[in-house]
Amino acid sequence: MASELNNNYRSIYNLPYQYTIMAKVLFGRKIMRYKQWEMDHITDFIKTYANGGPLLDMGCSTGHMVEVLSNHFGTDRIHGADIHIDSVNRNKKVLKDNQFHHVHNGFYQEYKGRYNVVTLMHVLEHVDHPVQTLKKIHSLLTDDGVLVLSVPQDRIRGDSAIFENILNVCRGKFVNVHVRNYKYGQLQKDVNAAGLEIISHRYIHCYWPNSNKKRMGNYSLILYTKKAPIRNGV
Repeated sequence: MASELNNNYRSIYNLPYQYTIMAKVLFGRKIMRYKQWEMDHITDFIKTYANGGPLLDMGCSTGHMVEVLSNHFGTDRIHGADIHIDSVNRNKKVLKDNQFHHVHNGFYQEYKGRYNVVTLMHVLEHVDHPVQTLKKIHSLLTDDGVLVLSVPQDRIRGDSAIFENILNVCRGKFVNVHVRNYKYGQLQKDVNAAGLEIISHRYIHCYWPNSNKKRMGNYSLILYTKKAPIRNGV
């Protein structure tokens, strides 16, 4: 993951960007609720199917998901990791009882096979080489570990990141922060190419908490995945 975002990461995903994300998360949790529905669905899945061992929120950003998971599973089990060292340091100050890791060149080897659950929320649409990223995260899982990932359901690439893109324009950086617009089919291909298989999926709608269909008003798509069985020794 470090190499995928290395070139422009510090200049684009800096503290003003992080604070923009923080405001969006609070809006989606406290006012419109779609972000809270997404978090609740993931938490309920983990309680039912993967309630044991350490959990890692990969690309933890502002630390909101780490905090939510800690409230359910305890701070001793929940770790966060991010490529942005400023984000890691800020989270260490705010969420002092959790462990936070900087994603550096030796990160994946150091934590190989350690986590029962890894969450990857609204990260994959930002990276240039998603299959490579997924393969690296695959290596962090225990043999029966679960990777939970979510991606936005843009109508037009980047429309759910309009405030982040406006921020970029104001800074003279004409870069769409969403590299791709993921739908189920392409996400399934990338997940399978990384040696993962889908357990189940869930659409999160912007307005209707019980909707689970492919619809124009969807906020995000969640995939619950696990390591695919090794076939023919490959």
